[in-house]
Amino acid sequence: MPTPEPETVDQLLADHLDRADLPENAATLVLAALLGEDEFQQALGGNPPTPPPTTSDEASKAAEPIGTYLTSIEVTGFRGIGPTATLNLKPEPGLTIVTGRNGSGKSSFAEAAEYALTGDNKRWSGRSSIWQDGWRNLHAGQNPSIRVRLGVDGHRNGATVEHHWQPEDGLADGTAFFQLAGEPRQSVAALGWSAPLELYRPFLSYAELGGLLSGRPSEMYDSLHRILGLGRIVEVETMLKTARREMDQLRKLPAETLPALRTALAGLDDERARQAEAALAGRVADLDQLTALATVDSVDDDRETIVPLRQLDLLELPSADEVNGLVDRLRTALTRIEALAATPAETSRAVAGLLRDALRHHHEHPDQPCPVCGGRTLDRAWADRAQRELDRLTREAEELEAAHRTVAESRRALRELVPPQPAALAADLTADGVTTGDVRLAWQQWTELAAADDPVKVAETAPAGYLALRAALEPVQAAAREALRRRRQAWQPVADQLRAWVESEQAGRQAARMYAALRKAVTWLQQVADEIRNQKLAPVAAEATGIWNTLRQESNVDLGGIRLAGAGPSRRVDLRVSVDGVPGAALGVMSQGELHSLALALFLPRATMPESPFRFLVIDDPVQSMDPVKVYGLAQVLARVAEHRQVIVFTHDDRLPAAVRHLDLHARVLTVSRLARSQVTVGGEGGNPALRYLADAKTIACDEEMAAEVKVPVVGNLVRDAIEYACHERVRARDFRVGRPIAKTEAALDAVQGLRAILALALLGDPKRVGELGEPLRRLHPAAPHVVRDANSCAHGGGTGVDLVRLVDQAGPVVERLALP
Repeated sequence: MPTPEPETVDQLLADHLDRADLPENAATLVLAALLGEDEFQQALGGNPPTPPPTTSDEASKAAEPIGTYLTSIEVTGFRGIGPTATLNLKPEPGLTIVTGRNGSGKSSFAEAAEYALTGDNKRWSGRSSIWQDGWRNLHAGQNPSIRVRLGVDGHRNGATVEHHWQPEDGLADGTAFFQLAGEPRQSVAALGWSAPLELYRPFLSYAELGGLLSGRPSEMYDSLHRILGLGRIVEVETMLKTARREMDQLRKLPAETLPALRTALAGLDDERARQAEAALAGRVADLDQLTALATVDSVDDDRETIVPLRQLDLLELPSADEVNGLVDRLRTALTRIEALAATPAETSRAVAGLLRDALRHHHEHPDQPCPVCGGRTLDRAWADRAQRELDRLTREAEELEAAHRTVAESRRALRELVPPQPAALAADLTADGVTTGDVRLAWQQWTELAAADDPVKVAETAPAGYLALRAALEPVQAAAREALRRRRQAWQPVADQLRAWVESEQAGRQAARMYAALRKAVTWLQQVADEIRNQKLAPVAAEATGIWNTLRQESNVDLGGIRLAGAGPSRRVDLRVSVDGVPGAALGVMSQGELHSLALALFLPRATMPESPFRFLVIDDPVQSMDPVKVYGLAQVLARVAEHRQVIVFTHDDRLPAAVRHLDLHARVLTVSRLARSQVTVGGEGGNPALRYLADAKTIACDEEMAAEVKVPVVGNLVRDAIEYACHERVRARDFRVGRPIAKTEAALDAVQGLRAILALALLGDPKRVGELGEPLRRLHPAAPHVVRDANSCAHGGGTGVDLVRLVDQAGPVVERLALP
């Protein structure tokens, strides 16, 4: 069966809300906060939020993050790497162990990859600037650069992230870009990894491993909070608390401003102030009455004056240009009528009718005598002259008619342009300094003028009459406005204050209802938050506990549980452990190695969550501080994680590769070596440390420029190291095969001192049987006795006359035989 999708925090909150014993308005506010800021503000205003449209499971399911693997890390002139060196990796799930001595340059690959993909390095950040100042390798012949090739699901040739620096650049300078194969370059930000790097960071250095638990308690709490999506609870709670604080302020505001309003009303000699005081006197203020008082200019019994004053204030007349335009049009028409009066235009229409009848007769009876006079013959010449005369007479008649129409239209427009005399002019407003007699007379004169029968008189007197009307109206309007201003001057400020208080009281009443609901909503959310936090944490805690149980091996510390506890500055992750059944706190009872193991147990579930786009983990030096037993647990944990992730572990400690071999776990082991002038090489798979020691010994033995007093002890010690490592491997493999506890094996190896003693333990099972080593060494290999003798002699300052090259060559088969179980 497919694994069910994990419930989101929103889903968990909604489920709890369905079962909650909350008032409806409080539950509505929580739901609205889950839907978003706009819906929440809508709910605060008293309107239920509109839920989003339902979508199908397929449409609502989050897109699967694109899986990304590391294909190679190419470094030039960065940290411990001088000339270009490349670490090639397999872009697929699996365990890769990159080994090398301290200073070999292996960690430089890890740091380069981290810096290229994140723009930072946790090992340096927070430390003194000297850590960053030394980023540029002094032995590089080229400008520093980092090139990380990525295997990307769905892209055949993957992608590349590159950083390049010029000679004068600092670490934070330089050029960086990201490029999918075959596509244009983009900024590294185009990867969209800003948030995932914060949540599922795939890089872990030794310094970070120690800092996961030694940092501030709130840091791990916040980290887990973000990863599990629990920041959503904080968002909702913050939204509710902020609104609660705002509603609290709003509900208190009317009471805080009421005394000032009462003082203002008491100091005003106005009937409206007394009415407002009465509306405020009850247990609950009469807001409707107060609103009405705040929006009138006077008390009701004064409306006979107020209404006319307002009408006069708002009265408008047309512009003088409009009047003059109509008068000009009237005059032009009258002038045309007068011009046509001296012509037979008045009779033109009748004469034109007679000519039209004659032409019709001619058309029907051409070249016949005139039927009226019987004289002239109505021939073609007569018809042409008659038609021209008909056209002239028709034009004169139409022009005269048009002039008469224009006169009528202009007079009608003049009458309609100025409205009838308003009723406000009939009011007696002398008490307010408004005298309307002159404007009434002027208006009456204009009305009579506009209605006069004589259009010539209208055209001559209309402009002056209109100007007289405007001149009479202007002082009346000015007086009306002044009267209104005087009436408003005393009341208006108090009315504004009253209106503002009413609005504040209305908002305060709504705020009081919302405040009560928000208090219940916040209390409920805080009660269910701990349950949801630890419900979301449970799978991660269970996985971390399982990892710890593998890592702990023979530790007597049991991890009892992981909980998110506290709030605000006291928030923390409670790691409860028991030591031999006695409860305690992890930080107080666990050794440094155990704390590192616990930190790794917390890191891995976070870094491997399904939502992460990173299908790789880069872990640098996790073995430090771990006792040998836990190294075996670490190997098992890493192998299990590598079933679904690309796991790359950098270590200088040979115990991890050894544990992988003893446990028969599948892993790819690469070896990093650093030669002169920061030349770093990466060896192929295998990486047997004993063979590495011999390879180094051979290089030194062949160096003709190195002084003998330096060369001899170095080669001797390297041969000894190779033999001792092979002995350790033989003992571990033998004991592991017969089921002996790893702790006892490691304790036995730690107790052995000297090359011959470790050989006795490896070949005879007892380090005290050194005197019996002769025959077992010869059986192991004929050259073994003198290889052991010469290696010891050289290591202790002797070895005069020893052929170092021959010693190394003969040591090779001896070491190979020792490695066999």
